[in-house]
This record gives sequence, structure tokens and C-alpha cells, in this order.
Amino acid sequence: MADDLTFVRIGKNLIGLSGLTEIFQELASRSWESPAAAQEELLRRAAGANYMPSGSRDDYGRALWREFRRFTGDAAEAEAAAGLEIKVLGLGCSGCQKFYQQVVDILAARAIIADLQYITAPALLNDYDVRSFPALIINGRLVLAGQRPASAQLEKILLAHAGPDRTIEA
Repeated sequence: MADDLTFVRIGKNLIGLSGLTEIFQELASRSWESPAAAQEELLRRAAGANYMPSGSRDDYGRALWREFRRFTGDAAEAEAAAGLEIKVLGLGCSGCQKFYQQVVDILAARAIIADLQYITAPALLNDYDVRSFPALIINGRLVLAGQRPASAQLEKILLAHAGPDRTIEA
């Protein structure tokens, strides 16, 4: 089931939800009396397989409906990320974990707004065609692979991609 994660943007966050493909396939084959009924059933089923904070039910409902519409071929715009989209790819070894923590520490220290994912699952790593780890992908572009630069150099790289509008004013 861990390999069946679908990443959905819910508000500012990219959340991995399990079982959505199966739920989408099943619900797409049914006829519904109204879009609201379909949306409620989608939310109910997804909540049965995933943790959803009670205060975020409406946000999850909108995001799931948007993804379901895209799945069925309807026009639905993806929600834009609030800042950088950063993916650290690694094998789960101590070097990759340290690199990931280094990225986290720099983002926090410099108040850089970013969606950060640490991807270690072999099935997901294959999607990126990267053979040297750790690897750093920023906004869909491979920036580093097979090296762990010094903190100062990594900070320069992250700040260069962040730009002035992607940090929080102190």
C-alpha cells in the first residue's frame, strides 16, 4: 500500500494519500445524482484509508474533488505551490539523511517557503532517473546528485532558487 501514494496539494502542503487510484477508478465507474454526492462519497472513502485532520475536511474535499476531476479527464487546474518544490532523493543511508536534515535546517533558518519531500522508496526513486545519491531537485530540475556540499554552498543554492518573494519577512 505504501507504493500506492498519490500526492495531492491541500492548501500549502503536498500530502501523500494512499488508495486514491483505486477509489477514483471505482467512483468513476458509477453514476451519481449530483456532483455533491460524488464528492461526499470520495471524501468518506479517502478518509477511511487516510488520516485527515477534522478542521481540514473542507480543504481535503476540494483537493480530492479537483484530483478526481483530473483523473476522469475533466478540466481542473492544479493548485499552485506557495513556494519552492524541493525533493531530496536518497537511499535512506546516514549520508542521505544528513543531507536532508541540512536542507531542513537551512530552510528553517532562512525562513524559505517550500514544499519539501524526502523520497527513499525505490519504486518512486526510479521515476527520477537519478543514479547518484543524495540528489536535490528544485522546481522539477535536478540541481545536485551524488554530492553533499558544505552548508554555505547548499544555502547559496537554495537562496538562489528561492528569490526574494519566497522567504518570510522576519
